[in-house]
This record gives sequence, C-alpha cells and structure tokens, in this order.
Amino acid sequence: MEVLYEDNQIIVVKKEPNVPSQADKTGDIDMLTMVKDYIKNKYNKPRRSIYRFDT
Repeated sequence: MEVLYEDNQIIVVKKEPNVPSQADKTGDIDMLTMVKDYIKNKYNKPRRSIYRFDT
C-alpha cells in the first residue's frame, strides 16, 4: 500500500489492481482493512470508520 498523502484528518492511498476495496467472500486482504491496520499500527489508534472517495 502506497500512502500518497496523510495528515491528522485524511489519508490518501494508491489502490493497486486486483486488490478488493473492501472485504469479500474470497478472504483476500482488502484496502479498507489495510488502511485501518496501518492507522492502528502507526498511531496506536482504534480502527475507525473510513470513507471512500474515488476520482
């Protein structure tokens, strides 16, 4: 996961092809889980709601 921008309000990451945006029945690791885990590990903060914005 490549973090493109990050501050105390927002994180922008690059989603690689073939990585699901959110969990599905395959059980493959997904972007939502990766971002939540990144925030939890880096800042020792609980996993919180994340909103998706596409361009």
